[in-house]
Amino acid sequence: MSSIFSLFNILAIFYVFRAAQISITVFREWTQIKSEPLTAHKKSLANQASFFIAVPISVFVHEAAHALAIIASGGEVAEFGYRVFWGYVVPQGTFTETQTWMIAIAGTLGSLLTGVLFWLLTRNAQSSTIRYFGLRAARFQIYFSLIYYPIFTLLGFDGDWRTIYNFSSTPLLSGVTAAAHIVILFLFWRFDRQGWFEAPAFGSVGAQEQLEKLKVEASANPNDIALQLQVIDILRRGGASQKAKYQLNQLLEENPNSGIAYLESAALQSAGKASVPKDAAKDAQQALDLGLPRAEQAAFAYELIGRNQMDRGKLDEAQKSLTEAINALDSGGNASVMINLIVLRNQVSRRQHNYNASYQDLQEALTIAQRTGNEAAINQVNSELEILAKHSGTPYLAGSAEQIK
Repeated sequence: MSSIFSLFNILAIFYVFRAAQISITVFREWTQIKSEPLTAHKKSLANQASFFIAVPISVFVHEAAHALAIIASGGEVAEFGYRVFWGYVVPQGTFTETQTWMIAIAGTLGSLLTGVLFWLLTRNAQSSTIRYFGLRAARFQIYFSLIYYPIFTLLGFDGDWRTIYNFSSTPLLSGVTAAAHIVILFLFWRFDRQGWFEAPAFGSVGAQEQLEKLKVEASANPNDIALQLQVIDILRRGGASQKAKYQLNQLLEENPNSGIAYLESAALQSAGKASVPKDAAKDAQQALDLGLPRAEQAAFAYELIGRNQMDRGKLDEAQKSLTEAINALDSGGNASVMINLIVLRNQVSRRQHNYNASYQDLQEALTIAQRTGNEAAINQVNSELEILAKHSGTPYLAGSAEQIK
């Protein structure tokens, strides 16, 4: 047990150091944090604060709740250990089995109460960042108290849940707790899947206000699919993926023949992932089958399908899909998107050892990048040219118009 305590102490030291860093950052940026909008940086800071700042408070409340239960049961607190990110209480006295159970569960109730208080104290704050912090802090306390800590204890480590679920000593109390535990976890799962603990990030106050306006309009016009999808797309791009998925699933149930809705589903499933999932490619194909009104949408659908085929090694099919994407976008489309599609097709050709086709694609992408003055794209294409040279064994001048010899 002493070795476990030593490990916890070492981890606590690292956590305290990080908590100090987060606290200093919050202090320095407090004015910006309180102001709108909720940016990606503020979201990241709030998520970190929900652990590194909120947890030390909840740990103290957790251990204090144990101590109060001990005193209420007629015992004494022989030792109160608070290590900022973990703690313990050593009781002294003679307790009944019921009292022992009450002392054990008091800590978890204290942690859950702390999470609820974080939410209640921040839910009406003017700052969306503070409101978001409250949601994430509440979510973490529920997750830690009712999922992580019980599993940690029941896997063999010493902890409260061994006593809480000691059915041989307290069958009724343990049974009632198990039932309540299941119900709360089910509700937590449902709320979490609905995105209740999420909020989208914005690049400007105007973008944040636009979402609020769109939400009002979408609520007043539930049959306007395009309006509903605008809201969902903003949520997805802002990182509120569960909230977006929940609303999109509702929309698809009511509008199963909407190609745009299926494309949004494909985008949601692919968001933040290195590879396109099979179901995302399936939804993209469904979107194409049902019909998409804009060329950019069709190009995006073909791109998702092509990327999925690349990941599965179906290079001939990927070549066709990416060509369809390029043709759908045509020369009048977004230059950056076009460059990305051509670079992707070059990668397929390179894997097929069709180096001339790969080189031609890169020269086309380079021409577009230079014409539009896109320095990032020029660097990207030059990097691809260097990779091509290594694979083909053919020297060339990066960024030149010379053909591979």
